[in-house]
Amino acid sequence: MNGTGGLSMRDHILDRTVYLIGRKGTTDVSVREIAREAGVNVAAVNYYFSSKELMFTQLAGRFLAGYETVMGLLRAPGVPAEKRLRDWSAEVMKYLALYPGILQLMERLMGAGPLDPFGEAMRSAMQSALRQLRDVLSEYVGPMDEDRLGFKLALFASALAGPYPSVTGRAPRPPRGLREPAARAKFLDLLLEHVRR
Repeated sequence: MNGTGGLSMRDHILDRTVYLIGRKGTTDVSVREIAREAGVNVAAVNYYFSSKELMFTQLAGRFLAGYETVMGLLRAPGVPAEKRLRDWSAEVMKYLALYPGILQLMERLMGAGPLDPFGEAMRSAMQSALRQLRDVLSEYVGPMDEDRLGFKLALFASALAGPYPSVTGRAPRPPRGLREPAARAKFLDLLLEHVRR
């Protein structure tokens, strides 16, 4: 066993880089920090990625592939809006639990200037996700004026992020209860019931 959890060394380094970026809340991480987080030496990082820019380009590709999978849950044809919201939200909450600090990074990226490829991919994906979430939420709650729908969207997105306030910085892990799928499901039951009113 090589300590990579069954991942190739390249994927292991990418995974640990995403974790490090999420934990720090910034893409400003050094190759030395990446190597330490991945449990490899700097030469191994340089072997698999000839430059940090190449690594961030590959991170962007990996992020976008995962993003498409998760966003596909909102676009699933023939699936009721409530189920699409529930499935999508469960995946988002799981991701937030796995990558503490990613919310802080996302917030920073929404208003940032020029970005590296990973940051640009994240910002573009977040903007698209909010539009898609708004559309499905509108379908779920029914017709209403734009201000009310905007409020419900803000409430919904804030509620998904809300259980993790202690991890949007330096805390090592989210509240234990929401790490469990059953606890996340109960939380989503209450949230979906509330926004429908």
